[in-house]
Amino acid sequence: MVGIITNGPRGQASGAMKRLVYPYGALYILIALSACGGSKVLKEPEPFVATAPLAAASDQTLSVTLDWVIVRDGPGTWARKADWDEYLLRVRNDSDQPIRVTRLIVVDSLDEAAESQPGRKQLVKSSKKTARRYKKSGIKVKAGSGRGTLGVAAATASGAAIGAATATGGFMGGAGLGAAAGATLVLAPVLAVGGVVRGVNQSKVNKRIELRQTAIPLDLAAREEQTLDIFFPIAPSPTKVELTYTDTSGVRRLEIDTRTALDGLHIEAVTR
Repeated sequence: MVGIITNGPRGQASGAMKRLVYPYGALYILIALSACGGSKVLKEPEPFVATAPLAAASDQTLSVTLDWVIVRDGPGTWARKADWDEYLLRVRNDSDQPIRVTRLIVVDSLDEAAESQPGRKQLVKSSKKTARRYKKSGIKVKAGSGRGTLGVAAATASGAAIGAATATGGFMGGAGLGAAAGATLVLAPVLAVGGVVRGVNQSKVNKRIELRQTAIPLDLAAREEQTLDIFFPIAPSPTKVELTYTDTSGVRRLEIDTRTALDGLHIEAVTR
């Protein structure tokens, strides 16, 4: 509580008054500054049109397409200071029997597999662990740097494209978005306005991740296609995405080669 000290000249605050008032002003400033840090849901996403898939793979049973990877400050991003990657994929069961997708991993350039994570806290923790591991190998990692080929494959969306994405619910609209092979994929994630303080911001980000993330295991009926939205800790210059699934014959694995599409991702260039 701030008291009113009247033992000084009228209209002037005494020394005691100053000592009481100034800390509260400083506290207000600190609270305001704290709201600016950490991850936060953006008021508006970074909309774009992915005109072609980044990479794809298939076998006699399953086809998998990597349509995009949303990284920090890159096209499609919906959160500020995102220390994670969001992989947008399509999977299609080409067989006449049901299958179940049981696991997805991303393998980085040091041949370390990254598992998907359920929330913001786990993603950030794992990303920091990856950065430390690369630092020990003499490689500097920075989330969102070295986007390379990603920048070539994306173009800023027109007003019409943004409207179309909003009408269909963005990437979260379901399998219909990727149903036409070779069609332009419009990605404009649905967003919520961020909170005021860091804790609220992070809570909103976490809820958004939980809402967007596709649950694995995932069942696919015969000839069915679905979109996947999977969150991973940062994987520097990833070499492949590996998908594990089961069908009537047992366990199978399918690998998407990402060495060209994602070369140099998250690797900070060395300046001389």
